[in-house]
Amino acid sequence: MGTRNLFRGLFLINFAITLGFGIADAFFSMYVFSLGARGLLLGLPLVFYSLSKIILSPFMGAWADRIGRRRVAAISLGLYLFVSVCYCFTTSLPLITILRLLQGIGCAMFRPVVVSLVSDCTSDKKRATVMGTFDISFYGALSMGPIVGGILKDQWGFQGIFATLTLLCILALALALICIPSQRTTSRRTGHGGTEHFRNILSVTRHSTLRGLLAFIFGRACGISLLSAFLPIMLTTKLGLSGTQTGLVMASSTLVMTLFLRPVGMLSDRAPRKSLVVAGGTIVSLLYFLIPVAVGFSQILILGVGIGLFSVLSQPASTALLVEEGSRHGMGLTVGTFNAVLNLGFVSGPLLGAGLQNTLGLTAVFYTAGIMGLGAVALFMVNAKTWSGRTMNSIAG
Repeated sequence: MGTRNLFRGLFLINFAITLGFGIADAFFSMYVFSLGARGLLLGLPLVFYSLSKIILSPFMGAWADRIGRRRVAAISLGLYLFVSVCYCFTTSLPLITILRLLQGIGCAMFRPVVVSLVSDCTSDKKRATVMGTFDISFYGALSMGPIVGGILKDQWGFQGIFATLTLLCILALALALICIPSQRTTSRRTGHGGTEHFRNILSVTRHSTLRGLLAFIFGRACGISLLSAFLPIMLTTKLGLSGTQTGLVMASSTLVMTLFLRPVGMLSDRAPRKSLVVAGGTIVSLLYFLIPVAVGFSQILILGVGIGLFSVLSQPASTALLVEEGSRHGMGLTVGTFNAVLNLGFVSGPLLGAGLQNTLGLTAVFYTAGIMGLGAVALFMVNAKTWSGRTMNSIAG
């Protein structure tokens, strides 16, 4: 019962934080633009936020392994609350830039400790099911964020957005203090400290599953960020879709993922997880190649649904594999390193896409996303020994 209550509390905490910052982040660029930010001042808050997550995630994860997850969870949520309150009372662009940096630090703490705590709530046999169910709190809130944010902005402006963010952070912090035990031991924690964990991850052999997962998630993050940045441009300029149609296409993948996370998680506990990662990653990459040749709203919507359906095929399986690696190398540091590579992919994708669009045109962006996705799957197959004898035997069985 205690484990179940902890899982429910973590689910609500993750949902509240993701919804709150999903609401705020969707309109953040518009907000700083309204304050007069142009050029460097417009880009610096976004750059600082991304860099802090990329650089600090492994170290924050290792810190959580050392000092305790409840403490780090409370510190990260307290930092989130401080940032959200400050957003309500300042219009200074330099201060907002610093707040965005602090938000990135809070994010670098939050995700590793939450995944570590969720991993304590599950047995090996139901790992993918539990992780897939938990990810509903992320994708469901992520899909609701822009919609709720739009309503709040129309009714109460940016102050309504930041007030709602503050209330959600207060709720998340209160739940964390109530639900997360002061001491929670687990047999899956290994190692002798963050520095040693970090050396272990850097020295993993060329055929490690962790290195394969890092390659896979980097390619996947690049593809997602390329789609988010450049698909709306194609939908409006090439296909001439309305704002509503564009929104439906952009939301279709996330909605499908949210609906299928739990059943696919159950599948991942019964089927070879590495094979599901390969199948999902390969098909999604091939669907990217079809985007430039799609004609009309119906075809592009079907592609959006298909991308979501096959993305979810690899999501619970890859998360379960990540937790398995965390039990060997230190959970916080492993998840932190994974998140650092994930965010590096989110930053690299749009930068690469901008260069491609200027030199080779918009179509080249989607072909490149497909090629990178297939390359990431290939690296995963090699490093994770996807076609080893053991995996082949499990498939045959």
